[in-house]
Amino acid sequence: MKFTPGAVIEAPKYYHNYFDGVHDTDLCVIMRDLQLENDADAMPAVLATLPDATHTLDLTNNELSAIPDLRNQANIETLLLSRNRIFQIDGRFLPYKIRRLTLASNGISNLADLDGLRSSPSYLQNLNLRGNSVCYLENYRLYVISLAPQLKVLDFTKISEEEHREAHSFKLRNAHQAHHEASNNGHPQQSRAKDKEAEVMSIVVNKMDSGVRENLKKQLASATTLEEMERIEKLLSGGV
Repeated sequence: MKFTPGAVIEAPKYYHNYFDGVHDTDLCVIMRDLQLENDADAMPAVLATLPDATHTLDLTNNELSAIPDLRNQANIETLLLSRNRIFQIDGRFLPYKIRRLTLASNGISNLADLDGLRSSPSYLQNLNLRGNSVCYLENYRLYVISLAPQLKVLDFTKISEEEHREAHSFKLRNAHQAHHEASNNGHPQQSRAKDKEAEVMSIVVNKMDSGVRENLKKQLASATTLEEMERIEKLLSGGV
C-alpha cells in the first residue's frame, strides 16, 4: 500500500507526556499495520501533511524497505520503525531533532549496513536495533557507538563512559586496519564472528511459542502509551 493523504488524515492520534512527564502535549500519530511501502514519488508530499505538532510517528509493522525521508519534520523526536523490511540505515533521512529511534526486527545483518549512522542527527540519544541479526556480530555495540557517539542508550542498555572510550579506540584501530588492508589488497575485510551467548538467545527467542508471539503482537497493536510499546517491543525482539 502506498502512502496517501487519507492514511495520514485517518491515522489515530493521541497526546502523551513522554518527554516532560507532566503534560499531555506530545502528539503521537499511529500508522502501523497498514502494509505501507516506500514510494519516492508520493511519499515526500504525503509525509509533509503530517501535523506540525507531531512528536512521535509510529510506522511499526509495515513493508518499508528504507527509512522515510523525514529530515524536514522539525518536531518529530521519536520514530518507531520496528518490523519493517529495512536493510540499511540512512541517517540523512531522519528528523533532524530525533531523540529516539526504534528499528527492531528488520533485516539489518551486516555492520556495514549501519554506516549511515554517521549521518544521524546529533540529537539522537536512544537507538533500538534488537531483533536484527547484526546485533549478534562481534564488536556490534562498539561499532554502533563509534558511528554515533552521541548515543546514550543502545538496545535498552545505557552506554557507559568506558564503552564510549572503547568505541573511540575501536574506531581508531578500524581506521588504521582499513588503511593497512587497502594498501595491501584494495579492500578491507570485516569480521563476521558471532557472540555465542547472544546467538543462543536469538535461537531461544526464535522458538518462542507462536501463540505467545501473536498475543504480544495483539497487545502491541492496542498499546496506547510509549511505555507499553517499548515493553512489548523488547519482549518481541529478545529482551526477555
